[in-house]
Amino acid sequence: MTFIAILETLFIGPLKLIFEVIFQAAYEMLDKPGISIIALSLVMNILVLPLYKRADAMQEKSRDIEAKLHDGVAHIKKNFSGDERMMILQAYYRQNNYKPTDVLHGSVSLLLEIPFFMAAYQFLSHLHVLSGEPFGPIKNLGAPDGLLVIGGITINLLPVLMTLINVVASAIYLKGFPLKTKLQLYGMAAFFLWFLYDSPAGLVFYWTLNNLFSLGKNIFYKFKNPKKALNIFLSAVGIGFVALSPFSAAINLAKMKVAFIVIGVLLQLPIIIALLKKKIKIKAQNELPAPNKKLFVSGALFLTLFIGLLIPGNFIADSPQEYVDLTLFFHPLWYLVSSLCFAAGMFLVWMGVFYWLASDKGKVIFERIIWVMCGSAVVNYMFFGTKLGIITSALTYEEGVRFAVSEQILNAAIIVAITAVLYFIIVKWSNIAKNVLLTATIALAVMSVINVITINKSINEIKGQIVAAGESTEDDAPQFMLSKDGNNVVVIRIA
Repeated sequence: MTFIAILETLFIGPLKLIFEVIFQAAYEMLDKPGISIIALSLVMNILVLPLYKRADAMQEKSRDIEAKLHDGVAHIKKNFSGDERMMILQAYYRQNNYKPTDVLHGSVSLLLEIPFFMAAYQFLSHLHVLSGEPFGPIKNLGAPDGLLVIGGITINLLPVLMTLINVVASAIYLKGFPLKTKLQLYGMAAFFLWFLYDSPAGLVFYWTLNNLFSLGKNIFYKFKNPKKALNIFLSAVGIGFVALSPFSAAINLAKMKVAFIVIGVLLQLPIIIALLKKKIKIKAQNELPAPNKKLFVSGALFLTLFIGLLIPGNFIADSPQEYVDLTLFFHPLWYLVSSLCFAAGMFLVWMGVFYWLASDKGKVIFERIIWVMCGSAVVNYMFFGTKLGIITSALTYEEGVRFAVSEQILNAAIIVAITAVLYFIIVKWSNIAKNVLLTATIALAVMSVINVITINKSINEIKGQIVAAGESTEDDAPQFMLSKDGNNVVVIRIA
């Protein structure tokens, strides 16, 4: 596993999994790749909306600080030079609680967009279900759209439309921004046009929808009360989904009718929650406590070791020889490296990014969620899915994974009960929860190390047997003496 592969597994792998899960769920329900791409774009944008909202707030704060310090920095640079300038600048920054690295806050949105784009590109560019599938005027979602033909020249129209929407969204967002920021975003729009021009229509359609969502978001931000306007808009869209549900049934897609109704109901939640908050006054004693970073990190480490190292390590340690390919030797420990990197990317990197960008209230919510996830994961592993048959050397079950409806209901009921108990514990005794996670994480690390030692010892024994067998074969092999100068007669007998 190369260093580049490790980085890709850490930063891109978890996002690709999220894309796959959402798209697969939408496709199984809607049975239409084009509509599934719309669902994927909608769900992903709703999921990352708080992330980008917080990133935009950090950018705005960074710009305000830079504008505040601009005159002072310009004066220092004009009147001082060398080490003296550097020392005075550092003192000036300290006085204003500013660090030069804070300039990176202005690029948070761009830094977030890159891995999401790479994950979408890798997933949708190689999605076989899009090949040959039409959607509206698009004849094939798995190939460039070629919607416009002028004088025998085929023009891909979707990338152009995507770029126009991007430029309009950027123009609205960038009003009053410095020229450097404007050039940065317009340059990114031009890059996406060049890079995606010959890409499959499904991918470009997805990114066009994302730009359309961004345009709508930027328009709402210009309102006096953007949150209220957004809630009203989402409620209206939800009503539209419910209104369209009878027409979906007319084309013999009962699942789509259910999906439209579910989406419509879910889109009413923001405005309902806002109305409830307005009507119900929350007492001061019910306010959330201060964030506990150690609790979150302990939970993220626990899930990383439990899912990424202990569980696959237990499988391999039971019979390491089954995971060895004698024709092309591949050490089974690389399976663990891959799964560990993936789990670290999911829980430490991406959940860490969401946690870092969240408000104090959001951080506390993340801490409680990850505590519940830890307990639920342990219960699931210990009591469910223990009789799924034989697992292959690719760490997949031979007969797949299937659960009866009764098993799913029982599992859900137990998880709900466990969640209630764990939530009560984290609310009442958060420090105890932190210590429990720290202790459990250390125990997982010890058990994982034992698994690694067991696997490595078994593989070394297998390698020793292979080498010994090879030497024995060489000793017992017949030897033929042939002349280099004279004639040699070789008789081949065919039975």
